[in-house]
Amino acid sequence: MKDYSINILCIFLINVLLYLGINIHQIFFYILLSLFFIIFSLAFKKLLRLINNNMHGTKTNHLHTDEVSAEDHPIIKSARQRLNK
Repeated sequence: MKDYSINILCIFLINVLLYLGINIHQIFFYILLSLFFIIFSLAFKKLLRLINNNMHGTKTNHLHTDEVSAEDHPIIKSARQRLNK
């Protein structure tokens, strides 16, 4: 719900600035233009990062990383080596 309220607030702000830029003064249009530039540049960077990650085969979701098992722990490895001798 928090994301929706932020999106609605941003859309409202953009519409107000567009109205003021068209009807009132030119400075509001420049503010709106710079806001659009920032939004599009951030979206473009995120899109390029996603494309770059997909091309290199890396995972884009960092929540599902490879889990380390107990067998990979150094103490377990050294104990297995001692028992095998």
